[in-house]
Amino acid sequence: MADYQLTATDAAVIRTRDNAGIPNDPGNRDWVEYQAWLEAGGAPDPYQPPINPELDSFAGKTIAQILGV
Repeated sequence: MADYQLTATDAAVIRTRDNAGIPNDPGNRDWVEYQAWLEAGGAPDPYQPPINPELDSFAGKTIAQILGV
C-alpha cells in the first residue's frame, strides 16, 4: 500500500495512513508534501471505485451463483 491513493478526479488524493482527503491546492501544506513525495519517486495507489453489491446480483443471487461457479 502506498502512502497516497488517487481519487476519481484530480481534485484530491487520499493519504492512506489516516484516510485524509488532500485537496489539489498549492497553498495546502499536505498537498505540497504529496507533491514532494511524488518528485522523490512515490507512486500512489490507483483509484478504486466503490463496489455496489446490488449490481452483482439478480433476483437475490450473485453472478457467481447464476453462473454456477
